[in-house]
Amino acid sequence: MGVDVVKMRVIFQLLISPVLRYISYYTSKPSRLLNKGFLLLLVALTAFYFIFIREQAIFIHIHIGQSELLETSRNYLKREVKWEPAFTDTAVRTPIYLNDRNPSQIPYDKEEEKALIDKFQFNKYLSDRTPINRPMKDFRHSSCRMRKYPDDMPSASVVMVFYNEAPSVVLRTVHSVLNKSPPHLIQEILLYDDNSNLDELLEGSWFTNHIKTLPKVRLERSVHGRGGLIQAKTHAGRLAVGDILVYLDAHCECNDGWLEPLIYPIYLNKTACTTPNIDSIAWQDLNIHAPEIVEVTGGLNWILNMLWSPLSAEEQQRRSRDPFPVTADIRTPTMAGGLFAIDRKWFLEIGMYDEGQSIWGGENIDLSFRVWLCGGEQWLCPCSKVAHIFRPKHPYSFGDGEGQNFEVVMKNYKRNAIVWLDGPHLDFFYKWKPQAIGIDAGDVSERLALKKKLGCKNFDYFLENVWPLPAEKDCLATGAISAGYDNQCLDNAGGSDTHGQHLQLWGCHNLGNNQFWMYRKDRRILGLLYVFDVDGLTPGSHVILVWIDHKSNRQFFDYNTQTQQLVHRASGLCVDRDTKTRDVIIDTCDVYRLQQRWDFQYTYPDRPL
Repeated sequence: MGVDVVKMRVIFQLLISPVLRYISYYTSKPSRLLNKGFLLLLVALTAFYFIFIREQAIFIHIHIGQSELLETSRNYLKREVKWEPAFTDTAVRTPIYLNDRNPSQIPYDKEEEKALIDKFQFNKYLSDRTPINRPMKDFRHSSCRMRKYPDDMPSASVVMVFYNEAPSVVLRTVHSVLNKSPPHLIQEILLYDDNSNLDELLEGSWFTNHIKTLPKVRLERSVHGRGGLIQAKTHAGRLAVGDILVYLDAHCECNDGWLEPLIYPIYLNKTACTTPNIDSIAWQDLNIHAPEIVEVTGGLNWILNMLWSPLSAEEQQRRSRDPFPVTADIRTPTMAGGLFAIDRKWFLEIGMYDEGQSIWGGENIDLSFRVWLCGGEQWLCPCSKVAHIFRPKHPYSFGDGEGQNFEVVMKNYKRNAIVWLDGPHLDFFYKWKPQAIGIDAGDVSERLALKKKLGCKNFDYFLENVWPLPAEKDCLATGAISAGYDNQCLDNAGGSDTHGQHLQLWGCHNLGNNQFWMYRKDRRILGLLYVFDVDGLTPGSHVILVWIDHKSNRQFFDYNTQTQQLVHRASGLCVDRDTKTRDVIIDTCDVYRLQQRWDFQYTYPDRPL
């Protein structure tokens, strides 16, 4: 572990204490103070402090694996690092514009701007007029600049896959990697073109000519036709040569010190998978929104969507032991998928991507399951900040015909469910997502064989040790909650991602999702993301959807099987309907009021309500 600096500090204090007392006692007697032995001791202790304590990188970063605590990091008490551009060329200081066209010489065209937004689903017009090497403020928390990393970490292939992407954003991603990364950690930047037909990207374009001028950048083009993002990432990963694969979307911008935090956990444990703190580049004006602090983790719901969730008390406690808790790595059950780092050989060993999946969607969940259940661990690294353009919708289709996007994504999700959800969990997925039943998932035998070969754990392990998602066996009732007097069901009203959203009543559609609820044994009612709560304790208060709060007494609802009423425990009021809106409220209980009668879709004889 190197020099034990904590012990050094104790020894230093024990040794220096009598010296300080000596100085205090003999201050009035200079002749005795100048004793040679004392001076030698003082000089030695001072040198010891500056050489071994102040300048020594201390290895105390706390990292938790699946079953043991590893106190082997090297991040503590190092003086602030001054980051310099990795490849010092004039491009770092001189703005470079696409096609060498200075935007001040080009008249503004509002109609062209609108047309390009419609085509690319972000402001390409503005992007083409913004330097492809534009500077970026260091958005990291100050403690990130205090962390120091070993000099012998492995180098990476930074892999970017694109299809008909705007060349200005691809090149801006490339330049940000070059300008924000230590050269010795970049083995190559691999651009993989998934059979684009956009003229601006073809051979002989300004785009390809500019790439040839950049160090360590190579462009490969698909020889398999267009395969979609998942297939293209697989092909690109096989072409890469770095020890670490770092996948980035081709519409990102990397911040200072982004790469080291991603590589470091893998340096400690080759079965670690890491993801950056993903900031937002506004698609409308390319402004970057990058909060310093991230205190969320990647969670999961029963339709196998990744979701952001607050940190558990256990995770907060684990992070508190880090020298810089606010930027300590976060244990994350799932990841967003587009941006991550992984050991190349281990990625090949565990099967890379499921090549039976198509285009886009669900690959991040499959990989997260494989990492956690097949011997790995997954971390979100707050000090690795990468900004990403989040577009309002995909600028390309997933196939021919109406509904192809839905069918492609649903096929991918169903493959994940069949491979990873053992026993009753697969049936529960179909209750949540009945549309998946009729989708052809293709042959998954190869992936099931891989799962067996790797000795992967079952899904109960994930629920018990990685992400505590309540299973069907943990519920008293599940499914739609319908009004007893008409065909109306409790609905999150499209607010599955909106904390504080009012619960509403809408026509029952029997498609699960936003009308599927889990009435848990603890008497909370959980949906895709949030539980029922109320915004007040008086008649007329709204039922709202919020995070689980284990300190709150306002999230419990008791079901009266005789009257079919849901009684809010803290107020004693019953779940009712606002007569003027679709909102669901709590009101004075009335056994004769039809609007207070509720039926659960699925109940269980062995778990009476």
